[in-house]
Parts: sequence; C-alpha cells; structure tokens
Amino acid sequence: MKTAIVLALLLSIALVATGCRRQDAVGSTMSDKQQNALNANLAKLEDTLRDKSPFIFAKLAPSATNEELATLQSELGGVQIQGLELWYGWHNGCTDRGTDILPLGRMLSIAEALEDRKMTQGIPFVDAKRKNALKILEDGAGDGFFLDIASANPRVFYHMLEDPDPRDYGTLQEFVAFIRDVHAAGLATKKENGMVAFDLDRYQKVEADYLQKLQNP
Repeated sequence: MKTAIVLALLLSIALVATGCRRQDAVGSTMSDKQQNALNANLAKLEDTLRDKSPFIFAKLAPSATNEELATLQSELGGVQIQGLELWYGWHNGCTDRGTDILPLGRMLSIAEALEDRKMTQGIPFVDAKRKNALKILEDGAGDGFFLDIASANPRVFYHMLEDPDPRDYGTLQEFVAFIRDVHAAGLATKKENGMVAFDLDRYQKVEADYLQKLQNP
C-alpha cells in the first residue's frame, strides 16, 4: 500500500514537471487573406484610438524597428511568428506604465515581453500554457493577455497564475477587432492623474458578447 502511494506521488510530480516544461516557439506564417485582415483591423484600431481615445493614442510607442524585430525572432529561436511581427510593426508597446489599452492590459514592448518570458521560464511549476506564450498586454500585477507562440496557429488568451483555466480571446486579428470595439463604444476615459479608466459594466457586456461570438461563430 505504501509503495503504491509513493509511486502515485512520483508519477504526479513527473506529470507536473513535464506539463510545465517550456516548448520552443513555432514558426507561424499567415495567408495573404489573414495578413490583410490583421492589417485592416490594426488600421481601424489606429483610427478609433485617435478619434475616441486620443489620450491612449498619444502614448503608443512608434513601430518596432527592423533591429527590434530581428531581436524578437532571434530570442524566439530564430523562427518567424508573422502575426506577432505585424502587431509590433503597428506599435512597439507604449511610452509609460499607466496607459492601459484594455482593462488589465497595458501594451508591452518587444523588450518587455521578452524579459517577462525569460523570467517566467525560471519560475518552477508555472502553467505550461503560460510558459509556451509571450505576454503582449500586462495587467500591472504580473498577469495579462498572452499569445500562444508554441502553436502554428497562435491564439490570444488571458491568464492569471492562480487561475487553472486561461480564457481564450481568439486569433490576433479577432483580438484586435475586440480592442477596437471597446474603444469605438467610448468605454475609456482619462483620469485626473493621467491614468486610463474604463466603464467596467459596459466593458463586461462588450466582452461577454465577443466571447460568446467566439464560441458560436
């Protein structure tokens, strides 16, 4: 009986360790149709932020340089993740730490995202899904929105360390359209201290509708 318990415990530990091992990033290219859809959604988001949330638009950093994109590719094992490069080719993060583009979501630069990923790899027993991803939006407490870069068809998800069930937010082009919908609805305002506030009740309705459409397209 004792032997069986010990064996079960050892097996459980082995499974946890295996499940939490980081996988290498996987190259991911997009069809012309997918590229056009993502670029179109990024352009619409750009216009919407400029019109509806200019206080956020003003804080967006410039596009990533070729050198920064080369660093991204190198640090991810030399593979190209085309959607991620288009995302950073739009804007490479933001210029301060107090400007969220979504509730619990400040845009990270390539350097910030890579540093976060490196730190995550050194934390034992972090969820495997998180280890195999790159954080693109930070919630200020270490969690946020991630892109699964260990998949040939990467998707965005929201993850909290204490939550065993990360929430799927669709493809990057779908996620960008969701961000646009949030700002098109006028849900963001600028507080006196310069930080961004969102109408959370209305945001939750927009978010729920979006997630429902993802499940039932």
